Amino acid sequence: MYCRICGDTANVKYYPGKRQALCPHCSKDTPRKVSRENFDRQYWSGDSDAPEGIRREFYADYLASSDTVQQYIEKH
Repeated sequence: MYCRICGDTANVKYYPGKRQALCPHCSKDTPRKVSRENFDRQYWSGDSDAPEGIRREFYADYLASSDTVQQYIEKH
């Protein structure tokens, strides 16, 4: 298993609330993450025109960020 943010393989574990495997360093800086469904509802606000591939990439980027969903939306 490897850290989904930095790629480290030492002391990596899955954090259910953060929805990914992380090393201790990245876990410390990563807040709890919302589900894909919740993210789509908040980020896209009902915009059904965005292709699935784009939605998936934005969610993956959000997961790898140190932002809450609200912070991520404000930055992007």
